[in-house]
Amino acid sequence: MAPPPRRPTAFEVSFPDDFLVEQELERKEAELSRKRKLEAESLAESSKLEDAFRRPELPARFFTLPPSANKWVVEANFRPPDEDAESEVKHNGKPVRVLTNFCIFDATEANLLAKAQHQLVLPDAVKQADAPTRFAVGIYSLFEDVDEDVGQDDHDQDPGFITLHDISLCAVDYADANAPIFIETKLAYYELRDPLTQYGDLWANYFMAPRRMACSLLAQAADPRSTVLRGTHQEQQTAIPYILEALEDVAFAHLKQTPLLRQLLGGHMNDRVFRPRGSRPQTRSMVGNPDIALLRPENQLQTHVTPLILKLARPYFTEQLHVIGARAPPEDTKAQAAAARNVLKEFMEIARNPPPSISYPVTQERSHSRFGTSHMFSEARIGNIHYRVGEFVLVRRGPWREMPAATLELDPVNDTLPRKFWFGRIVHFNSRDNFVHLRWLTHGSELLLGDMAHPQELYYTLLCEDLPASSIVAKIDVSNTPHTKPNSYFARRVYDSRDASFTDIDHELEEMFQNRQAPHGCVDCHFYEKREATEQWKLIRDDPNSAADVKNGILYRGFKYHTHEFLLFRNEAANGPAHIGYIKSILVNPRQLTPQLELCLVLRISELKEIRNDPNNFDPERHLVLTDERRKIPVTQAIRPIHVYALSFFRNADELERWTRYSPYNFYVHYRLPSQNSDSRSTLWPDSRQTISPDTFYVCEFCPSDMFQLQQAEEKFDQDEASEDVDCLDLFGGTGAFSWGISEGTRGWLKPTHLVEITPSAARTAQKNSPNLSVYCQDANKILEYCIKSSEYHTITTPAQNWDNKTPVPPPMRGGKNTKMRAIFAGLPCQSHSGLNMFRKAEDKKGNLILTTLSYIDFFRPTYVFLENVPGFLRFNLGARQTSIHTVEGGEDMGGLALTYRALLEMDYQVRCGLLQAGSYGAAQNRIRFFLVAAKSGHTLPKLPQPTHDFPVINQLSIKLPYGHKPPDVTVNKFKEFVFPINTARGRAAHAAVTIEDAIGDLREFDWKHPNPRKASQELRRTLEVRKNLGVLAIKCDRGKAFCGLEEAEYKHMPRTSFQKWARARPTQNLQHFTRCLLPRTVERVIAVPLKSGADYRDLPSDLRDEYQSSHALSFVGRNMFRGNLYGRLNGSGYFPTTVTNIHPTAKQSKVLHPNCLRMVSVRELARSQGFPGKSADWFVFEAKNNNIITMHRQIGNAVPFPVSRALGRELRSARLKDYKKLQREDSSDGPVDPHGSMC
Repeated sequence: MAPPPRRPTAFEVSFPDDFLVEQELERKEAELSRKRKLEAESLAESSKLEDAFRRPELPARFFTLPPSANKWVVEANFRPPDEDAESEVKHNGKPVRVLTNFCIFDATEANLLAKAQHQLVLPDAVKQADAPTRFAVGIYSLFEDVDEDVGQDDHDQDPGFITLHDISLCAVDYADANAPIFIETKLAYYELRDPLTQYGDLWANYFMAPRRMACSLLAQAADPRSTVLRGTHQEQQTAIPYILEALEDVAFAHLKQTPLLRQLLGGHMNDRVFRPRGSRPQTRSMVGNPDIALLRPENQLQTHVTPLILKLARPYFTEQLHVIGARAPPEDTKAQAAAARNVLKEFMEIARNPPPSISYPVTQERSHSRFGTSHMFSEARIGNIHYRVGEFVLVRRGPWREMPAATLELDPVNDTLPRKFWFGRIVHFNSRDNFVHLRWLTHGSELLLGDMAHPQELYYTLLCEDLPASSIVAKIDVSNTPHTKPNSYFARRVYDSRDASFTDIDHELEEMFQNRQAPHGCVDCHFYEKREATEQWKLIRDDPNSAADVKNGILYRGFKYHTHEFLLFRNEAANGPAHIGYIKSILVNPRQLTPQLELCLVLRISELKEIRNDPNNFDPERHLVLTDERRKIPVTQAIRPIHVYALSFFRNADELERWTRYSPYNFYVHYRLPSQNSDSRSTLWPDSRQTISPDTFYVCEFCPSDMFQLQQAEEKFDQDEASEDVDCLDLFGGTGAFSWGISEGTRGWLKPTHLVEITPSAARTAQKNSPNLSVYCQDANKILEYCIKSSEYHTITTPAQNWDNKTPVPPPMRGGKNTKMRAIFAGLPCQSHSGLNMFRKAEDKKGNLILTTLSYIDFFRPTYVFLENVPGFLRFNLGARQTSIHTVEGGEDMGGLALTYRALLEMDYQVRCGLLQAGSYGAAQNRIRFFLVAAKSGHTLPKLPQPTHDFPVINQLSIKLPYGHKPPDVTVNKFKEFVFPINTARGRAAHAAVTIEDAIGDLREFDWKHPNPRKASQELRRTLEVRKNLGVLAIKCDRGKAFCGLEEAEYKHMPRTSFQKWARARPTQNLQHFTRCLLPRTVERVIAVPLKSGADYRDLPSDLRDEYQSSHALSFVGRNMFRGNLYGRLNGSGYFPTTVTNIHPTAKQSKVLHPNCLRMVSVRELARSQGFPGKSADWFVFEAKNNNIITMHRQIGNAVPFPVSRALGRELRSARLKDYKKLQREDSSDGPVDPHGSMC
């Protein structure tokens, strides 16, 4: 009689999917038990061979469980987030995942957590009776996950660890020495990548090394030309068990009869060995997306470098770097160090002597003095040495800030001249006080360069001081050019501690001050006085027709203000952009310390209501309204003048657009509102507004004249620059947004000509949107080699484009002596520079791409360089080693930045860097990024742009840099100072922040269609009905299709903001206003999140919320108490969080639900969050294989926000124009500035 049918339990009814999973687990558990039985039998049969070829004894290594181990996820309780579950690759019905930072050990279930330490074992080791279960711990990730979002925001959290129970080794692929190694559990397969440091030597030397030797020996045996096997006898012997393991595979069985193997194996040819029974996942068949596969570690090429970069980088990188080009002869560093020590000893002996006597030339007194005062001298005798103005001297180091004075004791190993002495340059002597006025220089080791500084390079500091003349120890030889004499130095740059910049010495200014009378001959005093003077106001006369004693303006902080002129003045409430005023008069009261400006208040039209249908609102961000409201402000509240003309002044819309695009400080006005106070505005607008006529609207005639003169000069500048044949490279270019943004900021003066990008879809996108761009879809290392070897006339195969592996890449770019490279832009891959750099891997070649970038700069020597990365780059320590799960030790503090600076300075570049906030330049996004700007010597170094938009996220964007010398026995310099290159104070910017509604409000609304409307709550059904009646489309999120949404170019309404107008300047046929298609249950949750700002999964109906929490309670997200923003809805009046590559309601960046629609944001809406890319942004189309939306998300998330790059471009144009005007004044091409950026 058959057993009665089993009734389903309550759990099975409530969660049928989970019950099916449990059934599947039971089946897999039985299958795994059978496998282990076979493994045991195999082990017994191979005991004889184990005795004959016993592997070397493993050194004892132990894994110490951290205190947080009790919070680690056990695999049996683990449920991946929704976006991971739907993306996981499968093999034999199991997901294939990746385990990084892993180690393996044996233990019992009972003592797993109770025991503090577990001895590490290899995955194929024989299990011991007292520890029958094999465990692995590590960090879980998707098999194809390339960690593109690591470091994308600067708040990376500690990733969770997973504990794997009862693991077994899968069969090893002996056909490929670099094939991945997999382990199997009853639930999944895991590829083992990047072991923990304490497990690294066991893994490399005792597990991987003999298997790689086996691969090599098998390959030799298969080659009929091989007559002798490689490797030592010991290496061959340890490889024999793995050769026998491979020979059991049918693919290698034919090699049993080869002479080499017969000789090696001898009588063991037919011995059986333990062979892993689990089938390994076929990784080659899984590489369906080349955009992912090409970024995986095993597909990255060796880092290619030039000889110069090799010389600078070699001590700090473990990778074997591939050098392209002839290496320079090695330097005799030992001899140089010995000579430097001898010089130091000599000066230390002098410093120990008592203070010398001081005398001044009698003949120079009064009548013969070069200076006009009797106590000022240009020379003096100190002891037996004669010192003159302009000479360089050593001064014994005293205390400075938190640093103590240097001692007279000498450490022969670590002490150097800069550690014991300061460097100065004599300006004048003061005989009355026996003082010497010195300009201070500093050695690079006392700056951010640290130990990477050139041993003989000094930098002027813009600092000077009066010191007792007796403090001078000796003269020191300092020249303008590099050399190698051990007792000599050189100085060719000025270091400004206010913005951490290194710039050229102004030799013309130096020469001018050299002949000035004391105490006015100090350049550093001049700069200090100049800065002080800018803080003081001064009445000026700019009207040549007015009387000499009539002042018509005021000068303050470098800006002139006149009557009938517009200006920005400080918003004291700091709750929005700066206020705008129209100057009626300048009031000077002798009884008041500060003059006042009498203003008419000016409004931005966006501050008023009922403006949407105004036919004159051509550019809402630049449209002003003049009022009769009066206000008096002290001149100290003035920020800068702005330029405003009446709308009727412009002949057509194109002329108005050129005007507003010329500068972020150009506006127009069309209405006057006769309001007397803020309360009357709403009652008077719009009925009582008056149109302004240019005939009655008075504008200052002096300030615009300077601008128009500049504009005329720029026309010739543009013509001359356009005639030049130059190159411009976008390296790691993605879609090309970085270079095109800068190009627009330069107003087309600089156009990208070449782009290097490894991933096919991004390269195709760049090519489609810029047909004239030469795109190299290849690894940047390979293209560097291609260009260098081609320039040296080596025979080299032309690489093929990655998008088809057939089409040859374009011809090589011109470099070396034939370079015509004007600029290089590089947005470096950021994963290795995460805020969590404790998980950076020493062998991760992505982290070494900074060396590739510097090598491109070395070979092409462009005039300008722009680098972009995440803020974590500032904390990128070179040579750091991970000593445990949660700690790293050693390495060069801020070494990534220091190496970059050192290399650029070595190549004769000027450099500055800073952090920029995208929202401060017109992006509707909170995104902070690191930028570095460099310019060749002889060219003006572009500034970093100051904010133009008042972004509400307050961040000082400071950089903490080391100063002084760190003790030789420590890694991190404790002496650090903050640098503030960007003024982030609110209430000062010209424009209001761009909101999400400003950016995407004109795009058509549509919802996802509910997958199961009958299950929706009554409240949700009412919402769906209301939206249907409003005409909002509900589109099915069909997993069988590539996307869900609208392709056609239809908009909700006409542009209502400057951002919308700018995005739609050019028509498009493919708007790409569509989303990913997610799992039905995920879609259901998204639709159920209420349509209110800030809503998230916690606002879901109880059934959906409780199900989500219970099914993910032990996931990484669940253990973090289900942080907010999961299924998070955006605020239309706010801004996007940092746009990253993984866009999903449960991803790390999960606040992705549309503010007003029942869906996540679309591709076009994400593109607009990045300002993508410039004028006619909606015309820009993203290419992706099979219309893969995730690939499009990656392209958008990896881009540099267009408004930021455009702001950088404006500063680049300003710097270039400054050089051009200087050259025009000199009227000679023989000046120090090369206007075309060619090699000097």
